[in-house]
Amino acid sequence: MPRKQFLQDPRINCTFEKNKMEMARILILILFLFTYTSYAQYSIKGSFDSDQDFTWILLYKLENGTQTYMDNADVVEGAFEFNIPEKEPSGIFRAYYQIENNLYVEFIYNREEIVFSFDPNDPEESIRFSQSEENNLTHEYYDQIRSTQGSLDSLQALFFDPVSSTQEQEMLKSYQEYLYELDALQSTYEDKSQGKLANHFIRASKQFNPEVPYKNTADYIEGIKKHFFDAIDLHDTVLVHSAFINNRLNDYVFYLNQADNMETMNEMHRESIDNAVDWIGEELDILTAFETGLIETYLIEENAAMLNFVMDHHYRSLPAELQDEELMQRVSASLKTAVGTKAPDFEWDQDGVKKHLYGIQGTDYYIVLFFSSNCPHCQIEIPEFYSFIKGIENIKVVAVGLETSKESWETMTQGYKEFMNILDLDKWSSDKVKSYGVNAIPSYFVLDADKTILAKPTDFKELKSMFETR
Repeated sequence: MPRKQFLQDPRINCTFEKNKMEMARILILILFLFTYTSYAQYSIKGSFDSDQDFTWILLYKLENGTQTYMDNADVVEGAFEFNIPEKEPSGIFRAYYQIENNLYVEFIYNREEIVFSFDPNDPEESIRFSQSEENNLTHEYYDQIRSTQGSLDSLQALFFDPVSSTQEQEMLKSYQEYLYELDALQSTYEDKSQGKLANHFIRASKQFNPEVPYKNTADYIEGIKKHFFDAIDLHDTVLVHSAFINNRLNDYVFYLNQADNMETMNEMHRESIDNAVDWIGEELDILTAFETGLIETYLIEENAAMLNFVMDHHYRSLPAELQDEELMQRVSASLKTAVGTKAPDFEWDQDGVKKHLYGIQGTDYYIVLFFSSNCPHCQIEIPEFYSFIKGIENIKVVAVGLETSKESWETMTQGYKEFMNILDLDKWSSDKVKSYGVNAIPSYFVLDADKTILAKPTDFKELKSMFETR
């Protein structure tokens, strides 16, 4: 049959058109499946149990003690949603709703849809999952264990006081019943969580309890310390990639060592830190995270004795590539600006004349202020500070503007004639910033007539209260 006649044959042409349509349908289906496979993802949906006005939220993943940015989302009417690619490995995630104040909610992600709500004022205790097998199982375990462990601890405390032998036997029987219940709960949840990420945290959370209660608090605390890390496997990669081990290390140092006397508590901390470092051994990622966290805590507390101890006995022994130069500079500055020490001197040029802090005389108090004209918080707080301070005759303010341009600084400071205004265009890389350890603005340093640091108020409200009572 000639080609032209073949194409015009109605029977063959009908079959040809039908096959074309079928091929097109198959191609569309293949394209749809390919697109779906390429963009398959899981959603993480959350909502705030609060009327607070949050506009955005950031998602991070914990890896080797550090945080990796994953996604961000707008908060619309108190709700938000993240989309996670299907191939993203499981792990521990944090959703930051106030990153400047380190406020976040933490949860397990193991390739499942997650829906939760929480109160931003108490995220750890208030979080509830309406969808997530992993997280519901974990929270159920902790609720059950804490309740039973609390009952056991209360009973243990009764053994510290003298009782009759009959009472002791009755208490011992109850103690052993709670102990049996705890062991049964632990076994149940370890079995229920097999194959899940939750299993790693459930096994590592098993708490040591003696078969026979302790008769005094000293032995009790010593027993807890001795067995504190029994259930934790330092080679468990799931634990290592979370904050679990570091949180337990901090509990070991800070919550098991309490004393009314600072010197006594510092000594207890030193012993616990040494023990913890010995336990960690050569696991450098864990060691670095632990020691860095200690330094950050002691920086906040302005505990110079413990800062020196951690730096000199531990942190500087880490390989050089693991030491954080910026952190070490902050420690150095903190030690230089500890309350009771002489404030670091610094120079500036004023109308072509070299001036320096120690050269200023003639008043009872000095306030060294660090601010920026582009800082929204400074724009609110500094005018209030100026209105308050200008009426006090025995105070001089040395105001250092950390700026990127002269113009905005001049505009802001033209109303602050009673300040000694200093422009510093080096901003965060400024020598003044480094020597004073400034990492947030506004920052205040209150000095006496001899330039000795009296206080480092956290904000204007705290500073104001200092001088209102004088």
